[in-house]
Amino acid sequence: MNKTVVKHISSLLYDHDCVIITNFGAFVCNHTSAKLDDVTGILSPPGKSILFNSQLKENDGLLINHISQKENISLDNAQIELAKFVEDCKKNLSQFKSLRFDKIGLLTLNDENKIIFSQDSNINYNKNSFGFQDLVNNKISRDHAEVVEESLKIIKSKKTFNSKRILKAAAILIPLIGISLLSITQEKAVNQVYNQIAELNPLSVFKSENKEIPVNNIINKEIKKEIEKPSVVIEKEQASKKQYYIIAGAFSVEANANKLQSRLNKWNYNSTVIRGKNIMRVSYDEFKSKEEALISLAKIRKENPQAWILTI
Repeated sequence: MNKTVVKHISSLLYDHDCVIITNFGAFVCNHTSAKLDDVTGILSPPGKSILFNSQLKENDGLLINHISQKENISLDNAQIELAKFVEDCKKNLSQFKSLRFDKIGLLTLNDENKIIFSQDSNINYNKNSFGFQDLVNNKISRDHAEVVEESLKIIKSKKTFNSKRILKAAAILIPLIGISLLSITQEKAVNQVYNQIAELNPLSVFKSENKEIPVNNIINKEIKKEIEKPSVVIEKEQASKKQYYIIAGAFSVEANANKLQSRLNKWNYNSTVIRGKNIMRVSYDEFKSKEEALISLAKIRKENPQAWILTI
């Protein structure tokens, strides 16, 4: 089996919610929130749950276009490479009843000749959670509390600190305080923590490495900012900047794309042509929220089962 094609599929899953393998099936992603397991105490960051849909086989151009660009080959040659890959996949499934896609998961063939997919839990395809790992949430112990109290005493005993001292104190305090807070935090708040941490830049506080900064002013200002900061879900802000397109078809010839767009507009759709480097996708409509797009997709799929959502 061509491992290069698997690598390209894996790469696309970071940026797209649907990757179709022509004449084979599609990997479809659903975004998942951060989870706190009350039994094990394990805190998992936001991620993507991946499903395999063997009904989505129609070429949408995404994977072939990606292979063409990354391998520096023509679209026709990319299509030939993908066809060979699909043939190998089908042979392996038929012969061995299982097929592993590296860093994606395992496909198995059951007694009814239906493909069952098990996702690789070691890979997180949510780019916003890059670098985060599962954490064990333990209640703060007396030793932790004593270290925190002692660190606060040290800070109070000094009127000024340079940036290195502040960072050292933060390195002690932040993890310990975080552990204690997580023991009483619910899942909704946990999501905010992950999103806010992702945007933190602790070095931006200090203009000079050697310049001494009054620590009380810094602490008071940061606490005041946190108190006055409105409760905002970062994921919703980011989502509002995205556009969701329901794709009707993809073409390498612009005239064909324009014909489909014209036809869809006559049917009262707000169709647009989304131009890529070597491919043009034609949409039924575009939406600002994924929820609206999914509702419309469900209706459209009654007439076109191959329609899918493109997120930009």
